[in-house]
Amino acid sequence: MAKTLLSMPDLRRKALAEIRQQPGCHNVLEIAINRVTNRRAESNWSLCVLSAGAADANTAARAAVLVQSVLRRDYDLNMD
Repeated sequence: MAKTLLSMPDLRRKALAEIRQQPGCHNVLEIAINRVTNRRAESNWSLCVLSAGAADANTAARAAVLVQSVLRRDYDLNMD
């Protein structure tokens, strides 16, 4: 199955919305989407939490790993 290409802002919005749905993460403030240029990598992007807000930082980081894993199945970053 082909993955859907998303722009950086669209992927960021989608990932942040998904992270905020995770228990204890409804007030995560900011994430970053990072381009991955290694052709052997499983995906062309990664994400991390920049500001957990009032959420526990470790909880937010675990949520980010989970959301990244789920979203990587369906989405690639549009590199144009």
